[in-house]
Amino acid sequence: MSDLNVFVTSDLTSSERRISPQWNLKYLKQKLEQITGIEPQNQLIQYFPNKYSNEFIKITTQPNENDEDVLLSSINIKNYSRIHIIDLDPNSTTNQISSVISPSVQNQQEEFKLSEEEYQKRQDSVLSWKQSQKLGRFDPDYEILQKKIEKENQEQLSKIKVGLRCRVINIEGERRGTVKFVGKIEDLDQSKNDWVGIEFDEPVGKNNGDIDGIQIFVCKPKHGSFVKPKQVEVGDFPEIDPFDEDDDEDMDEEL
Repeated sequence: MSDLNVFVTSDLTSSERRISPQWNLKYLKQKLEQITGIEPQNQLIQYFPNKYSNEFIKITTQPNENDEDVLLSSINIKNYSRIHIIDLDPNSTTNQISSVISPSVQNQQEEFKLSEEEYQKRQDSVLSWKQSQKLGRFDPDYEILQKKIEKENQEQLSKIKVGLRCRVINIEGERRGTVKFVGKIEDLDQSKNDWVGIEFDEPVGKNNGDIDGIQIFVCKPKHGSFVKPKQVEVGDFPEIDPFDEDDDEDMDEEL
């Protein structure tokens, strides 16, 4: 599923961020701490489906041992909606300074009370700043970049077949597995992107091959994930033996 653009706010912060529906609640809380400074155990998370409305859904108040099993896709988070975090610790640093909110943050928070038309007219908004800086979709080369990404995805997609061994390398390191699905998930992804479903060798995935209760392929819990084709490299990638590295280190010590 495609990443989502959401607004993340707290009493001291306001920013636009990208999140993945494949994240679980535990991982989201870790990301929210990096953005707001509020520790996961103190986060009260309110979800506003309409960022201009005062109506919200309370997602969680305390860390739960089931947080790893709750995917954001199950919460039905929408594009350009808002997530607001309240700090439940009265003695925290963020609460101690929240009574002295800068005018700029106040202005940003006021944006969520405006209509879409009013927001677009403002000259001091995040949207206006992105337009002036030519960032994101306002970049003159945005369409060229998107076409380049699509070309890379299609080129890689032609090499990927169900049953092939593969690896995915990202900031979390190298993850190996087997391709279980290739194609579009039209009922769930309205952008009609191509996705690669992978069963990883280790429990480093996001699901068991299902999205929103729809089983796309079958694998063990927390071994499955859906990624963009250009992130996948197919080839002779056998399952990593965790003891291989230890053996090499022992040999080096003996020499």
